[in-house]
Amino acid sequence: MAGFLTLTVPLFFLALVSVGSTAEKIRVAYVAASVTQSLPWIASQKGILAKYDLNAETILISGSPRLVQSLIAGDVDFAFAGVSAFMRARMRGADVVILGTATNVSSQKLMVGRASKIRRLEDIKGAILGVSQYGSEADTFARIALTKAGLKPDKDVTIIQLGGHPQVAAALAAGRIETGVVGGLAALTAERAGARFLTSAAELQILSPSGTFGTTRAYIQRKRNVVERLLRSYIEAIHYLRTNPPGAISLLQKYMGGLNVEEASYLYHEQAEFFDPLFLPSDKALQALLDRESDPKAKSAKPADFVDVSFLRDIEKSGMIEQLYRK
Repeated sequence: MAGFLTLTVPLFFLALVSVGSTAEKIRVAYVAASVTQSLPWIASQKGILAKYDLNAETILISGSPRLVQSLIAGDVDFAFAGVSAFMRARMRGADVVILGTATNVSSQKLMVGRASKIRRLEDIKGAILGVSQYGSEADTFARIALTKAGLKPDKDVTIIQLGGHPQVAAALAAGRIETGVVGGLAALTAERAGARFLTSAAELQILSPSGTFGTTRAYIQRKRNVVERLLRSYIEAIHYLRTNPPGAISLLQKYMGGLNVEEASYLYHEQAEFFDPLFLPSDKALQALLDRESDPKAKSAKPADFVDVSFLRDIEKSGMIEQLYRK
């Protein structure tokens, strides 16, 4: 039995999976119910973990810094958390390592209100642009996007924080702001209210890893075989997600708290095409984060300091990816 529990909400999901009595028991934590962090759920629900003799207790722990601290403390064996939390912990000497990344492109979108005359990114000059919070992924995306258009954030454009993506969507719908950055279901909410898509991180190729998965080097030393089996199971889960939209959307509905079909489908199509079949972290995406990082240690750091892709490279050499996608 693989129990889906939470340390931060009163009730979540319980998932049952039949595994042998000799299956390796592991604890996997994730920071939020999202498409890029759905692999543990898919692997469990589709019997993939059982195939690899794994029995996973999957736990929701909100807040990436807190989750990475739980990993460091040994409270969990593996974690899906924000990439910055992994990298900052490593720069401070923690024994953490990134093993995989679901996608390497941010899902942030820049949208404009129904009555806005903005048609190009350059037209935003002089407008008020809403983001969730200063320093957030949305804020970072907005500033990079404006810079790409030759605009100076906070000078040519007034950036305000509104507290979260739903608040940005609501402000767009009410006409309180002319443009804003949204993602996930907040983007769907904005669309329903008449907001228009202007551009996205994917369109502008603004790299940012999402669904970042890691463990500690100490755990790798103790249980390399378990790490490899788990990574193989997640690669199979990615294959299922990419190649079985109806099944994946149905699972997302359950995993993400009973979303309706339209909502789950929107989230699926927003992310699925960007999943890397090999679950491989992008050096370019990691370097982009280092370039944006305020910690002085980031200046001398390299992507290789934070990852161990030896497992994924061995899996690639084994021909597993070709076999999966040949079917």
